[in-house]
Amino acid sequence: MTAITTAEVGGHHESIDVVGQRWRTGVLLLILADASFVVALIFAYFYLRGLNTEGNWLTQGAHTATIWVGWLVAAVLVAGAAAFRWGVAGLRAGQASRLVSGAGVAVLLVLVDAGLQLWQLTSFNFKPDANAYASSVYTLAGANLFHLLLTLFIGVGLWNRSRIGKYSAGDRWQVEIVNLWYIWVAVAALGGALTTSFIASPNLGH
Repeated sequence: MTAITTAEVGGHHESIDVVGQRWRTGVLLLILADASFVVALIFAYFYLRGLNTEGNWLTQGAHTATIWVGWLVAAVLVAGAAAFRWGVAGLRAGQASRLVSGAGVAVLLVLVDAGLQLWQLTSFNFKPDANAYASSVYTLAGANLFHLLLTLFIGVGLWNRSRIGKYSAGDRWQVEIVNLWYIWVAVAALGGALTTSFIASPNLGH
């Protein structure tokens, strides 16, 4: 998302706005594809929970994840997205230094959040194959960790480019596109936290 600069396409026969709109369309399609994957994971969680085949959703005596940890992970990512959005608002107003600060804070929060997510994954007191609940929780947490690592890579690149003055109020296509990604991963994290807050199956029959 951050590999191509306006300067590099400045001599192209197409305007930067045309190229920028193409970038945005590509990222929106990427988000749509990723959203399909996340929705499929959430659907699978609720499907297995509701079906509870032979009581294997949550086997007797099995441990479950602490709900507040998932919400904490989501909250930190939302804070990171908000910090980045604050920086974007500053750039729109002609305050490029605010983007540097906002993008930097966002990167730090995503880094902390990746650590939190990794800690959660490695501290579950159940194994992925314990039951259907366990496998679903591990998969959702793993998907969120992937989002965090990808966002960290993108965020560091954009922060560095903003630090050396690559963006301005009139040249912010990449910044706006990355803002869309931050919003999406925050929404996905909230969806995962909400999903894993529902543990007990409504179908308790064996």
